[in-house]
Amino acid sequence: MTESEIVRDGFPWFPTIDYDVCISDLDCVNFCPHEVFEWDKDTGRPLVARPDNCVPGCDSCAQLCHEKAISFPSKEEFRQAMRRLRAEARNASPSPGIS
Repeated sequence: MTESEIVRDGFPWFPTIDYDVCISDLDCVNFCPHEVFEWDKDTGRPLVARPDNCVPGCDSCAQLCHEKAISFPSKEEFRQAMRRLRAEARNASPSPGIS
């Protein structure tokens, strides 16, 4: 199991948009190479359409957003979750030579 798969199963890493602050300038939609965002024609604003496409640990779109309308779980939460998930993955894997 890859680190991305571990995170996907055990820790939700994807952006959240604060629509009270978002100016709908399309920067996030146009920037993300993983197509996490999509433009919602009905509401006239971006939405997180494919959260599972987001690369665990990446917050480049939040850094790009001039209005600071995009947020993620804190880096400390992420580090703690990764330590926990790695430990769980190690404990779940059988040791070589032991049946």
